[in-house]
This record gives sequence, C-alpha cells and structure tokens, in this order.
Amino acid sequence: MAHLIFIIVELLFLAVAHVFGGPPWTVIGALAVVLLALGGIRIESLAIVVPSLAWLALSHVTGIRELFFPYSMYLASCVALRDSQRATQRAVWLGPLGGAAIVAVFLVIRILQQATLRVLAVEFVVAAAILALVLVACLWRRRHGEQVARVTPLAWQAAIVVASSLLAYASLAM
Repeated sequence: MAHLIFIIVELLFLAVAHVFGGPPWTVIGALAVVLLALGGIRIESLAIVVPSLAWLALSHVTGIRELFFPYSMYLASCVALRDSQRATQRAVWLGPLGGAAIVAVFLVIRILQQATLRVLAVEFVVAAAILALVLVACLWRRRHGEQVARVTPLAWQAAIVVASSLLAYASLAM
C-alpha cells in the first residue's frame, strides 16, 4: 500500500511541476524523486519533497522564473540528506553525490536556457556552498545525534532543506 501511495503522490508531484513549471521543473523534480527512491520507497521522502512546490507556486503567481534556483536547491538538499541518519560509513556519500547530480542537471538546464557565464558561475558557487553547508550539517548531526534527539530526523531534514532553499533565494540578489 505504501508503494502505491508513493507512486500516486510522485505522479501528482510531477504533473503539477510539468503543468505549472514545464520541463525544467519536471526534470529536476523527477531526478530528485528517482534518487530518493533508490534509497528505498518511503512516504517520509515525499513529505519533504512535495513542499518544494511552494517555490513553483510562488514563481507561477509572481512570474519570477529565477525561483527555479531555490526549487532546485531545495530538492538537491533533500537528496543530499537522503538516509543521513541510517547511512553506513561506505554509503554516506551517496546522498551528497545525488545532490551534486541535481546541481549538475540544473546547470545543464541553465546552459540550455542560455544563461550567461557570469550567472552560471554565481549559481555554481552558491550551489556548491549550500551543498557544503548541508554536508556539514549532516556530519554534525551524525556526530551529535544523541544530543539533539528531541528534534525528529524529519523535522531536522525539513529545517535544513528550507534553510538551503532560502539561502538560494537570498543569493538571487547577487
């Protein structure tokens, strides 16, 4: 039953991304969902991914296309945090590599959209810095997890993901 719910929510998520954002938003969303599903199909993953559509809604309502960057960083951070609590020492890099893959696809999309070299450079530096901060937060949580046990892993991940996308949004002023 959980698999069916996951598939239905995933399809609805991608349909909304496609209808209101178009192919770039859908590609980033699909990649994030696939990378998260590789770690196991869990409803909790979608509970963090679906709120990324707030960036799409805001973009659609305001006409600010640049909100594609915070949306992409939101999803890259979701993937980078994948299994951050349960990852074995060997698999601890799978999440961050997945987050980097989303950033790479984002940059390819931006190249196809004919973004200038300066804009691409700024987006790359900001994305790398955000993913580095996510990784630091993940490593800190792994080392100090028992001290912050009052915060559920889902709430902690949601806070990191929202902070990441807000940093990406703030960077749009650069």
